[in-house]
Amino acid sequence: MSLQTRIDEALFHRLLSGARIPLIGSAFGGLLIAFSQLGSEKSDLFLLWCGVVYAVIVFRVFCLKRCHNMLAKHGFNYPLAYRYCLTLALSGLAWGALGFLVKDAPPMTVIIVITAIQAMVMGGVVTMASCIPAFFAFSLPAMLPTVLVFSFSENLSSFIMAVFSVIFYLLMIGIAYRFNQSLRQATRISFENEDLIGSLKDAYHKISAQNQELNHVAHHDTLTGLPNRKLLSLRLQQAIELGRVKKTGTALLYLDLDGFKAVNDKWGHEAGDLALVEVAQRLSKVIRGSDTLARVGGDEFVIVLSDLPEQGKSSVEMVGQKCLMVFERDFQIQGAVCRLGTSIGLTVCKDGEAIEQLLSAADKAMYQAKLLGCGQMSWAV
Repeated sequence: MSLQTRIDEALFHRLLSGARIPLIGSAFGGLLIAFSQLGSEKSDLFLLWCGVVYAVIVFRVFCLKRCHNMLAKHGFNYPLAYRYCLTLALSGLAWGALGFLVKDAPPMTVIIVITAIQAMVMGGVVTMASCIPAFFAFSLPAMLPTVLVFSFSENLSSFIMAVFSVIFYLLMIGIAYRFNQSLRQATRISFENEDLIGSLKDAYHKISAQNQELNHVAHHDTLTGLPNRKLLSLRLQQAIELGRVKKTGTALLYLDLDGFKAVNDKWGHEAGDLALVEVAQRLSKVIRGSDTLARVGGDEFVIVLSDLPEQGKSSVEMVGQKCLMVFERDFQIQGAVCRLGTSIGLTVCKDGEAIEQLLSAADKAMYQAKLLGCGQMSWAV
């Protein structure tokens, strides 16, 4: 939907939302004029006119509800707006008929009628200026009969009144146009601001998503999705600080795959990548949610066990045994059966020891395990 159409739709909604005020004004105004003419020569005509005004009001209420329903079901369209303007024209014709009733009427009646019509037109500036066609649909048939009647009158005072009525109407048209332009400008600015805010929000979400993606790439292994060495260091530091506060222990398991080079050489790097992904998935199932599994090299993985009891070596060895057990089952890689194993270096983190020292100690322990044979564990000295 174009910006212009959105503005027209918003102003039409404003026109409908303000429709009750002129309806109430028309009802009270018609009733007061009819009562003011009781006992006059044309009292019957004024009562009949009042009945017409109320019939038009009932019809407009019906059309107003129908218009609201059409907007809710089908949305805004210009033919709907023009049809609603026709109902305003009926109301304008009803009020314009007063011009014929005041012909040769007493001066007080003329003053009351002209004041009432001008008051209705002035009210139309406020309630209908959001839609200029609606303003003209009501005001032109409301003012024109009175102007014509007084213009062709032989009475000079009536002619002067017609001139002043024309001047008044031209002023109302000018005010209505200025009011309409102000409403359009304010609505345009509102929509442009909404569009700008929407664009900024979209840009922010895109940048935020890109930053999250970049942050994930910077801290995770692209193949397995596991934390990389950088994030491992952060997690290990957090685990040590938590252990210092809670008086619990932290341990490292450094795993290096056995037989991985043979898989790469025999079935290619793609098969090797699939094997690493499968290894990551299996190892993830043997640790707690509070622990960390990271990939720190080609076929090297590190597990951080946090919040361990003071005598936690047995717990560490139990996790190590579970890690060894996940390799007892063959790996199905691209239709081929592969055998993999692992050697594990174990170390308990000591307070004050640097992160790199801990990783180096666990790494050395892993190489000691390899010397013992496939599928072995060794504690760091």
